[in-house]
Amino acid sequence: MPDEALSDRAAQAADSLEQFLERHPEASAASLSMFLGDDETAMEVPFDVLRLLARMLAETASGNAVAVSPVKAELTTQQAADLLNVSRPYLVKLLDERRIPFRRVGNRRRILLADVMAFKDVDESERRAIAAELSAQAEQPDQG
Repeated sequence: MPDEALSDRAAQAADSLEQFLERHPEASAASLSMFLGDDETAMEVPFDVLRLLARMLAETASGNAVAVSPVKAELTTQQAADLLNVSRPYLVKLLDERRIPFRRVGNRRRILLADVMAFKDVDESERRAIAAELSAQAEQPDQG
């Protein structure tokens, strides 16, 4: 977990990077040159990677630990449950219902990170739609 000093430095870096990205929207299809340290070592950084770095810095600034995993990474049921903020038995139920694809390795289940994130996106979209519908219903005048 980031301490207060790291969170402060990350917040400053996130602000600077976000300002840069906002001022240069035309760079989104390109990579940008970045100079490191006093010796001006240059490197090309794809724009999408800078956006990812900005998100990581913002999370760190908020006091959250950040983990980066390759999309093809496989998770255990406990890791997937933690990522979705659900219990492991509930995740296993989702797997058994085939709502999230998985494969078996011996008697263990393995879930692709990409599949967990896809489920999370769909689930959050459905929750937002339900909340919007309930809100709209609550705002309708009584017809009784």
